[in-house]
Amino acid sequence: MRRFLHLCASLVLATASGIASAKNYAGNTFEIEMIVFGRDSGLAQSGENWPASPRLEYPQQWVDFNSMEGETPLLQQVATRLDNKVAAIRRARGQQVLFHKAWRQVLQNKRNSPAVVINGGNPVGDHHQLEGSVTISVARYLHLSTNLWLSEFGAQQPSVADTTTSRGIALPRPPMAEQNMSDEPMGLSGQSAQALTVDAIRSEPRPPLTASRVAVLQQERRMRSGELHYLDHPRFGILIEVRPVEQEEESESAPDTL
Repeated sequence: MRRFLHLCASLVLATASGIASAKNYAGNTFEIEMIVFGRDSGLAQSGENWPASPRLEYPQQWVDFNSMEGETPLLQQVATRLDNKVAAIRRARGQQVLFHKAWRQVLQNKRNSPAVVINGGNPVGDHHQLEGSVTISVARYLHLSTNLWLSEFGAQQPSVADTTTSRGIALPRPPMAEQNMSDEPMGLSGQSAQALTVDAIRSEPRPPLTASRVAVLQQERRMRSGELHYLDHPRFGILIEVRPVEQEEESESAPDTL
């Protein structure tokens, strides 16, 4: 009996230690590198159908790569390390790199983790071929949540103005564009304010851009740091690696304070 109690106590201590070490991951800085690449004929070869009415939306809590600016950037751009993977993708027939960035981010638990807005490929108005977001959070393990879509606009890419008669799939406006639309100019009066108002009426509101077909990659994946992970879809794929940043390295890169 005494031996059994000792074993139970050891298990409780080990579990508590594991939970404590897991909690310590939150608030740590990690280096994230992600590649998104497309395949020209992936869905045709797989025999899968394009989704008829995909659910496309951006989360309310988000950051983008403009967040790298300012005194306390939420994302810090760093040098990429997976350039050999990018070169291999570009050598493959029928594949193209849509997105490749590396950045540092302080990771939190899922509830407090903002989504990172992603876009890549050819631009169309305020949009891009590749759009959506990824959320990387940490608990006992690293967790990746993808919310990405790849749009096709047909032989001729439509402009924002000619989408009123389109019957395609409406794309949500990128949150950066929504934020820019909501920003009101300050300190304008008289004719300048009136002219700006007239221009705004002429250009807004814009109808949503539509795509003829959209492929969606929405997955949840548990990851380990330092390992290269692959998320597959017939139309496009993701390579992602999350690397821990050593505290000594982080302190050396931090600016000196007086």
